[in-house]
Amino acid sequence: MSEKLVNRILLVNDDGIDAPGIILLKNIARNIAHEVWVVAPVVDQSGVSCSVSLKSPFRVAKRSEQEYAVYGTPADCSLFALKYLMLDKLPDLVLSGINNGSNVGFETILSGTVGGAIMAMTLGVPAMALSQLSSEDNLPTNWDSSIHHAESIIRKLLSLSTPKNIIYNINFPACDAKQVKGTKITKQGDADVSNFKITPTKDPEGNDYFWFRAKRNQQIFDENKELDATNSNYIAITPIGYERTHYPLYQTLQQKFDSN
Repeated sequence: MSEKLVNRILLVNDDGIDAPGIILLKNIARNIAHEVWVVAPVVDQSGVSCSVSLKSPFRVAKRSEQEYAVYGTPADCSLFALKYLMLDKLPDLVLSGINNGSNVGFETILSGTVGGAIMAMTLGVPAMALSQLSSEDNLPTNWDSSIHHAESIIRKLLSLSTPKNIIYNINFPACDAKQVKGTKITKQGDADVSNFKITPTKDPEGNDYFWFRAKRNQQIFDENKELDATNSNYIAITPIGYERTHYPLYQTLQQKFDSN
């Protein structure tokens, strides 16, 4: 039997409570924690970032004593769990995912998976976001590297002393577990919106509506960035936070404006 490292783990995601990634993660979490709680959206909430339902109420459906489906965002799930449902005894760790598809570079700004983890971190609970790269040609997602490597990665990160304002963003390569070359500590990649496009179409009544499409640029820029590491069959781990201040420019502006 695997050693339990923590008492309680909370699982959230953005793919929905019945998605294969969170079911996979539940099995992994049971090897690490004595209790595994699931509070996840009813339907897919991809791309909602860290948004919360400030202007509207959200409903919650109780599925079991430790499993709740939320009609809201991943950040709503973290808020509901940590500020209400588990307030008397908070989890030791929040795991968000495992997302079906990558969350690298600019995607981390949009990601509900990362957003759910960031919200937990801001509420004082350590958090990790986990994502499984998938094929861009509509082939079934290969979960093998997540299945075989996620537990050991989580255990190793739990053993570290991590700043309270940081989460770990973990991306597993789209290959078999035996093809994984190792782990790389990576930097967040740069934004690349060159392949974003809006596709107009019409409904049966002739009214306009639009599809947003984003295709990732696969060009290699930096082996220390997440996408390049995962494309080379490495597990990418990036420590990230919500602090986005550009400090070199901040210092330059201080000098320019404070001297007036």
